[in-house]
Amino acid sequence: MNKLLMYVTVTCGIIFFLSCYNNKKDITKPTADGLSTLSFRDDIVPIVTSGGCGCHINAKVANAIQFKIVDTIYYGAILARSTVLNNMALGKEHPGEGGIFFSVAQAALIKTWVSQGAKDNYIPPAITGPVTYTSNIVPIYKTDCKGTSCHGGLGPNLDYAKMIADKDQLSLMMSSAGNNGHKGGVIGLPAVTTTTFLAWISQGMPQ
Repeated sequence: MNKLLMYVTVTCGIIFFLSCYNNKKDITKPTADGLSTLSFRDDIVPIVTSGGCGCHINAKVANAIQFKIVDTIYYGAILARSTVLNNMALGKEHPGEGGIFFSVAQAALIKTWVSQGAKDNYIPPAITGPVTYTSNIVPIYKTDCKGTSCHGGLGPNLDYAKMIADKDQLSLMMSSAGNNGHKGGVIGLPAVTTTTFLAWISQGMPQ
């Protein structure tokens, strides 16, 4: 009887150990301890495209920067506001209307991501076709750059002529992913944006 009990106990222990060991998602999931590199798209984007940030989804509030419309996520708009997200994670007020707060877990992820450089981990494919102002640059400008506190609001409204005139500044900004060249201070720019702009500039900035 004692042998049977021992056999059952050992068997259950082995099954429990194996079930825990095979739960590799829990083992490898990035944490907010500063030791693991967090993913912008996997860890941060889901926070600001969820219900708590509803004003920034599907144009529910007219003057809110859009983070997501239907299935399209505007990664550049989110990345450019890493400082705002970090301030909120530190307990500062939401810059818009309403008392919006992150959970303790969400705040920890955001603060860790920012401390790691607030980078976008996505590597876009190389651009091989033509890039024009109308087809490629304007959509990025409208979704990532315009807003009440950005270009077209507190910042100057930009158009084709102004971008041509500021070619050197624009090149510096895109080459540094927003760390240099932006008169309004450091901003985060996703690789898709910088790759597209640099390709457009290298092609002669066609309209």
